[in-house]
Amino acid sequence: MKTKITLLLSLFLYQNLMCQIVQTYDFSTLEQEIKSTISSQNIPSVVVAVSKDDKIIYKQAFGYSDVENKVKAKTSTSYQLASVSKPFTATGIMLLHKKKEIHIDSSVIHYIHPLKLKKSNHNYPKVIDILNHTSGLGTYFELTYSDEPFYGEDFISAFNRYGSLFQPPGTICEYSNLGYGLLDYIIEKQSGESFSDFMNKELFTPLNLKHTFIDKPYKKNIEIAKKYGFKLNLLPEINNNTRGAGNFYSSIEDLISFGMYNLKPQNKTILNSKDINFMHSYINKNTLYHYYNSTYYGLGWYFKRNDNGYKIVWHEGGMMGVSSMLKLIPEENIAIAVIINTSNQEFCRDITSKLGNIILPNYNAEAINEIADYKSYTTDKSYLGKWEGIIKVEDLDIPCKLELNTNGKATMEYLDMTYKSYFTKNNPIPHKTELLMGIVNDNSFIGMLPGNLPSARIQKEFSQFLSLKLYKNKDTLSGTIVALAAAEREYYAYPFAIKLKKQ
Repeated sequence: MKTKITLLLSLFLYQNLMCQIVQTYDFSTLEQEIKSTISSQNIPSVVVAVSKDDKIIYKQAFGYSDVENKVKAKTSTSYQLASVSKPFTATGIMLLHKKKEIHIDSSVIHYIHPLKLKKSNHNYPKVIDILNHTSGLGTYFELTYSDEPFYGEDFISAFNRYGSLFQPPGTICEYSNLGYGLLDYIIEKQSGESFSDFMNKELFTPLNLKHTFIDKPYKKNIEIAKKYGFKLNLLPEINNNTRGAGNFYSSIEDLISFGMYNLKPQNKTILNSKDINFMHSYINKNTLYHYYNSTYYGLGWYFKRNDNGYKIVWHEGGMMGVSSMLKLIPEENIAIAVIINTSNQEFCRDITSKLGNIILPNYNAEAINEIADYKSYTTDKSYLGKWEGIIKVEDLDIPCKLELNTNGKATMEYLDMTYKSYFTKNNPIPHKTELLMGIVNDNSFIGMLPGNLPSARIQKEFSQFLSLKLYKNKDTLSGTIVALAAAEREYYAYPFAIKLKKQ
């Protein structure tokens, strides 16, 4: 009798303990919000997944991966990841480093022949600087659409044109798709395999990522989500010439598995915990990390040491037809993944934050804001006044002036060499315009203005915007002026050098 009572008591205690261990989470409110958003025809489909303590505790697919044919999204459907490709590419480079086929602290110039990196008086960046977005390369992308005649450049042509160092390596963290395109080029050169074959053999297969690939699926029967524009219009095939920066596809099941691997790597033949932690925590102490608030870019990952009580590691992606997010909370062993087959980064971020709050009720993630630490240039007197210098567009040196006034009105003047006529005797005319934005964070200045530059790659049928990304060193502002098309579709970001001296 005593034994029976003891057994019953033990069983009761065990069941009670299991009830405490096995937590249940209520996703119903969030699910209703997602369904409502899809019903309002703002988004075609959303796929989400959450893991905790090495197990997937929630995964779900909503809406249609193919709206026209009413094909429902599945958790096995592959979506393009856009910039969430970068953690995968960085992992590939670290694998080569582990195999001693490259060394990340060596100059990148050892691994890119016959490509050449254009520089002034700067040193060449190391491979780790490319991983860290601190190489000195500029902002760049080029997207082409299969239903349009515009001819896109291949990566080698693009790098030969735009592969310039606009800052000394290690000066400032400036996000560069061109740099991550160079990393996939290095993987091919040093491994002797195609980028796709190397990543499939060394990463996708060992991690059992059956629905992950680059550009095109390597096996049949993989369902791929179609991409949609802002009004849910079906987009044509889109080409991006920097594969390592944005051309990975993955299912939400595979993406959360990759997130789990980054929390606790089980397969030691890939990278170990020490390698992963290094990627999630690397900081160049001489660099200005000016985007987001109190945030760094490690090796293929953003990380923040304290986001309302938790260290977070993440990457997000966005381009025409794609929004994605992979977020890790290492100390809680939590991974969250969200992918959408249209461009709606705000909704993607919101769903990610709400999933985090369901799993950790006391965790309220801070809003992701790239320019959170920026303020009007008028808050820093060292920027005020007149600056004069040169914009270099291919073989042309274009005189320009930047005036930053105390009243917050900033103007830029330069010779518009895209406009020549009989009335000007084929001479360029001055173009003077007010900046739409002029903000600073420490030695970083960001501005935006309407304008045009005389590059053959710029599509003249669109209005143009110019983005200023400058670094202040005493009485000099230098960096890039980036050409962007003002159009419904994204087309390009082309960086050109600009250098100004304070007068």
